[in-house]
Amino acid sequence: MTPRTWFWSGLLVSSVLCGCSAYDEKQQRKAIAVGATGTQTKENPSHAKTALVAAETSTTAQEAVVAAGGTVTHDLPILNAVGARLRPENIEALSLNSDVTNIVIDAEESDGRQQEGNSSVETLHWLIQEQGSAAQNAWLDALVSKEKHGLTGHGVGIAIIDTGIAETTNHPEWRPNIVARYDAIADREPKTLPDFTGHGTHISSLIAGVDDVLQGVAPNASIVAIKAFDSKDEANFLDLLRALQWVIANKERYGIRVVNLSLSASAELPYHIDPLNRALTKAWEHGLVVVVSAGNQGPAPSTVTAPGNNPWLISVGAASAGITGEAVEVAPFSGRGPTASGHIKPNIVAPGVRLAGILPENAERPIDEPIELTTTGLWITSGASQASAVVAGMVTLLLEARPDLSNNDVKCLIANTATPLGKQNQVNIPPMAQGRGLINLTVALESTATTCPERFENLPANTPIEGAYLPN
Repeated sequence: MTPRTWFWSGLLVSSVLCGCSAYDEKQQRKAIAVGATGTQTKENPSHAKTALVAAETSTTAQEAVVAAGGTVTHDLPILNAVGARLRPENIEALSLNSDVTNIVIDAEESDGRQQEGNSSVETLHWLIQEQGSAAQNAWLDALVSKEKHGLTGHGVGIAIIDTGIAETTNHPEWRPNIVARYDAIADREPKTLPDFTGHGTHISSLIAGVDDVLQGVAPNASIVAIKAFDSKDEANFLDLLRALQWVIANKERYGIRVVNLSLSASAELPYHIDPLNRALTKAWEHGLVVVVSAGNQGPAPSTVTAPGNNPWLISVGAASAGITGEAVEVAPFSGRGPTASGHIKPNIVAPGVRLAGILPENAERPIDEPIELTTTGLWITSGASQASAVVAGMVTLLLEARPDLSNNDVKCLIANTATPLGKQNQVNIPPMAQGRGLINLTVALESTATTCPERFENLPANTPIEGAYLPN
């Protein structure tokens, strides 16, 4: 059988959703072709491509790549595949190899990546209005309501796949409870994971907190720090696959129950073909609660990015307490559904606007991004990244209180107990902007409502799910 070959643009991705989407530009490439052969590209014929090559086993895939003259870079049994660098002649040879089931190629254009702004004029105006207003951590703390339950995340492992976590900052009280570190770029377990952009440190600090300076959502959770993004907030999709593979292999070793992946990638491929989404679904199949962001490309419809478009995962949009503090709103930059498969996304929204957290001293942010600091030196920034981390932290509290819950139970509890949002600018907020509404941990802790239409556990993970919920 001739393998399917997909050219895909969005796999070397930027995690710029770490900051205000108004100040960063997404780096996104145009897809070249989707077809059954690997010879349709018009690019420089000598240019080697990053690719995923799948077969019955990763060993078979490796042998096929070597036989075709390509270079194997990643062993990825999570998808019965290998990562490789392939020239056009290698792709042609693999396309004729009956042992190869499919090939996914990162179709980077030879003249460089296209720059595409990810903020509308409306969003820019809104974010400028927000500058100088108070940080919204107090609202987040009120939603967590530690005084009601006393939970801290103790004994629950949470894997944060990001830019690393700086452990030495200008806050000496910053001592995150990191129990393991993995560098997916170098494929090793180092003693430290420097964070060159501050994204991973900021979202981790929202979870871990800083003594009396910053109340964390789950300060005693066991953080498993995983670095997959470089000094430009970019990641090779093969490194992300390797990171997820490591998490699955080590989940029992470190008690990992939750995975947070605050990134945004192209959603051009259907979620059930996209390698990153397939690997995340594998993680879900292994019982992990996978929390991802809805992206920062709103407010237009169908702006939820991958992997937020995956119906199996918990996708989170960014909410704000509003300029007046009187009504909860969905941030204009927060990604909206429906997805290409017709799903309602995000699943829920959570605080993701003007949250203060740790900024490493030597972190480099985009030159045109204003850096706002509190009087205590905390960095105030916004994004669906922050909202995703907040939900991941709340999930650790839910699992601390009720360790018998499955990931499907958690997904349904969060959905069924969310607080629907009302009007924004005198218009009802649609489900495609808020999902089920604002996360409500207090009610979720007491609820027994673990059945919901979004629960897909009896459906094979490789089955394409069309429409908002399960097919008839």
